[in-house]
Amino acid sequence: MIRTVAALSLLAALAACTTTNLPVQPALPTDPGICNADRVGPIPGHHISPELEQRAQQLSGAQEVRVLRPGQAITREYRSERLNLQLNSFDVVVRAYCG
Repeated sequence: MIRTVAALSLLAALAACTTTNLPVQPALPTDPGICNADRVGPIPGHHISPELEQRAQQLSGAQEVRVLRPGQAITREYRSERLNLQLNSFDVVVRAYCG
């Protein structure tokens, strides 16, 4: 009797420790028009072009894209729907960020 109770207790403890394969909740879609710069990972390192700007906008979900060249005067207001592509002096994207 004691062995049966001990065996059942051990089985119950092991069952509590196992994980189940619960379905993974799909990623929630971002708000339309809100920029997500994490999605444009492959864009930095490429030469800027209208096609690259369009691709970056599609990947990020941003409503608009602003290209920033070295020494260019820019405004500092934060706009959650805008993707900024910062270029170097060779017109290569070095950074992509929202704002």
